[in-house]
Amino acid sequence: MYKRIISLIFAVVVFGALHHNALAVSDKKIGNQPVDAAVSSKNIPKEEHRPVLMILPREIDLGSIKPGATAFGDFRMSDLAPGAVEYSVSCPDGWDVVSGKLLRMTVSSEPASLRLELTIPDMTENMHGDKSKMPAYQARMKMETAGKELVCKKSLKAGQYRKAIPLTSIGGQKNIFVDFRIQAQQEIPSIYLNPQRLDLGVQLSGKTLSKKIELTNKSRDKLQWSILMPEANPKELNRELLKERYFSFQNEELPEPGKYVIPEHLKEAMELSGKWTEKNGYPLNKGNVGAMKFRFQGTGISVFLQSHTEDGSCSIYLDEVLLNLPDELSGQWEKKELLIAEGLPDGPHTMTLLIRAGNLELEGVKVFGREMMRGPRGWITAFPNSGTTLSEIDYINVKVDTSYLAPGTYGDQIIFKTNVGDEVAEVFVNVLSDTGHKVIDVFLYTKDFDYLFTADPQAEARRLFQNGYIKEGIAFRLFSPQTPGTMSFYRWYHPVKKDHFYHYDRTGGGKKLDGYVYEGTIGNIATSRMTNTRELYRWFHPSTGRHYYSTDPKAATGIRRGYRFDGIAGYVR
Repeated sequence: MYKRIISLIFAVVVFGALHHNALAVSDKKIGNQPVDAAVSSKNIPKEEHRPVLMILPREIDLGSIKPGATAFGDFRMSDLAPGAVEYSVSCPDGWDVVSGKLLRMTVSSEPASLRLELTIPDMTENMHGDKSKMPAYQARMKMETAGKELVCKKSLKAGQYRKAIPLTSIGGQKNIFVDFRIQAQQEIPSIYLNPQRLDLGVQLSGKTLSKKIELTNKSRDKLQWSILMPEANPKELNRELLKERYFSFQNEELPEPGKYVIPEHLKEAMELSGKWTEKNGYPLNKGNVGAMKFRFQGTGISVFLQSHTEDGSCSIYLDEVLLNLPDELSGQWEKKELLIAEGLPDGPHTMTLLIRAGNLELEGVKVFGREMMRGPRGWITAFPNSGTTLSEIDYINVKVDTSYLAPGTYGDQIIFKTNVGDEVAEVFVNVLSDTGHKVIDVFLYTKDFDYLFTADPQAEARRLFQNGYIKEGIAFRLFSPQTPGTMSFYRWYHPVKKDHFYHYDRTGGGKKLDGYVYEGTIGNIATSRMTNTRELYRWFHPSTGRHYYSTDPKAATGIRRGYRFDGIAGYVR
């Protein structure tokens, strides 16, 4: 038994040794002839150079691209193996070649750059076609290296994309990738300011003015914004703003809704003829023959139009000469600035806009060639100064402090910086010295709890005597008509309640005036604080329906208990 096992082991060892010798001999043969090992190494072909390509990054994310924008990316390539390899870059599958056909680049141990540029035009292919179809954009991709370029194009709709760019060499094909998203027009955050230009008119020095700007996002995407306020450095002021002054036609003090009246500070410059109504305080001509004439001093003028209908027909004259502006005045549109003239001799000029048909709503004009002044740091403030807006309307409170402004015309910019670009709001104001403006003594007459204020007791002497009013003396002082920063202070009387009511709004400022008889104006009151002014407080008694006015904030005490504070009627001296 043991002899058989030993014999078997011996046979296996001998067979293995013979097989090993056979393999060793075959490794050294060319054909059937044995050769020397050194000769064999010279005759075996060397292995071909195989590139070891390193690409950083392998995939680029260009993010969201809105129509009209261009995104950029950069691939860096190098060969880790010795030598150099030539690659050809092709357009992504399905893209058409515009120029270049193939882009050849040499890659070695020294990094080579392949720059990619993707442009989405702002014009869609079916803009004038079926509006129910999703618009497509003619995307343009440009790849560039070592001064050579390859340009490709493809029609793409809004959406998310991942495209492979082929790189071909003798070793085969590799792909690099680019990711991007085309935003639809309605998805792009778009900031809209209303109003975009603030004309604060003519104001006295020392007054603080307040206006609101509506900020709206015209898309469905998130709009992020912040406000950059004007600084004291004159170099930061936009050059175009230095010599242009905006005049708004909006009148916030209309005597009655639907009827337009030229603002007080524009009555010498502006003239209207024909039938004009109003929309949000702006002049509106609805299908009537009419004209607007504006006299200005400067080197040019542009007009801002709120809206214009398709059937509108109007002509524009400058210094009595008809201007040829057919393309600018045709069609239907909203919010448009129309340049009338520039480079005129500096001096007096007149622009006339003649309406023959259609609806035309005017916003204002901008006069060129007028030197602007710039206020000190902090003369304009805004709150809030940053935010995020989706579909809601945000309100920006803009305050202008004229306390440290010398007399003159001021203009400045408020810059809204957003995630989709910048937008600019403009602020203009003409500041006058508060010296030399006449103030009016206002006398108080009382009867029981009825308080009658008058600036002309002699003219009302008969009424005061017959009704038994008692003279209390000078209550405060109002301003003379046309004083900048003031408005007419109106008086009403309710004969049943025996109550006088006062307000600078001709419609009562929200007060129900049923039963009240309008008695006219007693002077002008400041609607915001001015130099050397004080508050005129108003109280209301809910049981009797009577009102009480005083410059003393603690006056509604004692016999006047039961009166409730009802706000500030205005500012007086």
